[in-house]
Amino acid sequence: MRFLCLLLLPFLATAAELHVGQPAPPLEFSQVLQSAPGTQLTWETLKGNAVVLEFWATWCVGCVEEIGHLNRLSEALKDKPVRFISATDEDPEVIHRFLKDYRVSGWIALDANGATFTNFGVVGRPLTILVDKTGVIRGIGNPSELSIDLIERLLDGTEINFSDRDVRANNRQSLPVPFFEAMIRPAAPVEVTGYSKGAESGKKGHDFQAWGVTMKHILSLAYDFDESRILAPPWSSETRYDVSIVAPELSSSLQTDLITRALQTTFNLQTHQESRSTEVYVLVRQPNITPNLQQTSSKGSSGWGKRGDIKMVSVPLASLAGLASSVLRKPVLDETGIAGKFDIAIKWDPQDPNSFLLAVQSQLALNLVPAQRPEEYLVVDSAVEPHAW
Repeated sequence: MRFLCLLLLPFLATAAELHVGQPAPPLEFSQVLQSAPGTQLTWETLKGNAVVLEFWATWCVGCVEEIGHLNRLSEALKDKPVRFISATDEDPEVIHRFLKDYRVSGWIALDANGATFTNFGVVGRPLTILVDKTGVIRGIGNPSELSIDLIERLLDGTEINFSDRDVRANNRQSLPVPFFEAMIRPAAPVEVTGYSKGAESGKKGHDFQAWGVTMKHILSLAYDFDESRILAPPWSSETRYDVSIVAPELSSSLQTDLITRALQTTFNLQTHQESRSTEVYVLVRQPNITPNLQQTSSKGSSGWGKRGDIKMVSVPLASLAGLASSVLRKPVLDETGIAGKFDIAIKWDPQDPNSFLLAVQSQLALNLVPAQRPEEYLVVDSAVEPHAW
């Protein structure tokens, strides 16, 4: 699970095939929480109600950040014929655990088989679909754009100003979608692309996009190196770019190859790999003490929280090592020899990284020990920062 990346990079993406003005695709949820027993969600049972359908996940920071906003809207409009439905394809145990930490107003729809996500072509989240009382889509966008006035317009059947896929696509490109593309360009503004910095999107096997990312991040995608082990010019961590890779039958290996070649051509890039003795931390057991690790009861993995207060569900200790690496800004190696997945909660002072060492020791009964280890690095020998005409 790429837990740390998801903590830092809120997703913002659109449905792949939906259009404003078309009937909404079928709803196929396996369970509905916070509703009357036996509630069945179909457009027929929802008829007469406008619907704010929110596709989200516990691991999506952008989604979690919008929960308070959606709760306030739901409560302000509780006497109106509008139904707020938060849809997720995660394991029910993960959702029940999450709801102990966060209150979510409205109904929570569980899509165990991902059928509804597939019907709506969801490729990223948070994603909000506005559906009127007749079951017709009236808006596709981000929850941050929602307001009481906008939803009341949805209820009245009047024109609403809510961004949708077609508008954003037209802002980016008026030409047909290419069959093949390997492109790196200066990052376009968020208000044009509709994607937050660091977001990734795409349809598996067809295309991949990264929005507002640095050259160092693109290098990490191409060469599978953590950014902390990439030695490159300072501007490689500052200037931002958009990346697009499109190809028929886009396999993972072809995607990597195309990103690598695009990097080399765009930046006149030359690199090599080398092993260096590196200051690291090693995650180890405490002598004669049983680690304080809670065996998971969930099949699905997730993680949420904020710096200084993180919870992870059904993760290996490698995820804890990844979190530690982010906090301590050094590589962290898991040498506990402990297999399996666990539910982990840890709190520390975000202003004092060293407090993380004490938190691991006191809360999890594990140790983080300084050490020297050989680590592989990607070294940029030369690169030219391109400039737009």
